[in-house]
Amino acid sequence: MLRASDSQTSVSPQSLTVPLHNAWADAAIAFQKKNYPGMTLVADRFGVAESLDDSYRTTQDLMRANPDLKGVLAFGSQGPIGAGRAVLEQKKTEKVAVVGPFSPGQGAKLIKEGAIREGFIWNPMLAGEVIVRVGKLLEDGKEPTDGMDVPGLGKVSVNKGTHNILGQKLEAINKQTIDKLVGMGL
Repeated sequence: MLRASDSQTSVSPQSLTVPLHNAWADAAIAFQKKNYPGMTLVADRFGVAESLDDSYRTTQDLMRANPDLKGVLAFGSQGPIGAGRAVLEQKKTEKVAVVGPFSPGQGAKLIKEGAIREGFIWNPMLAGEVIVRVGKLLEDGKEPTDGMDVPGLGKVSVNKGTHNILGQKLEAINKQTIDKLVGMGL
């Protein structure tokens, strides 16, 4: 989440048809309003975050229309890449912070050049390990329970009605982690 002063503005590109993107945007906007009431959302959601070219063009347009734009929070794997390219091209890496999920291999150059400040990713290798651990638990005749510790994931929330197990183990993508994540093939 971007930390902002009263004069800063932000925007949120995403895919409008992906429920999770909309849930993330709703949470980000609620957090912004509560914790940074002086921050201005300069535009509503743009359904461009799954298109590198559309994210690039939209970010260019937004920077032209809002010369004081301070941040882009993008949901969708291509949103930060397109926005980062626009910020880099306009030489605004010090002025406009781009944050969101993306593939480390695809965004490594943009992270290293400061065009994307930070991102996050769910590590697919860890996801595979967790799925196997939960499968083994079920094979052993045990049920996942709310608050249980899943090795590699930590404490989880279990909704038996929907058969969902919720955990939080995102990997930060930034200048300190990018080489490690790319080295893992992510």
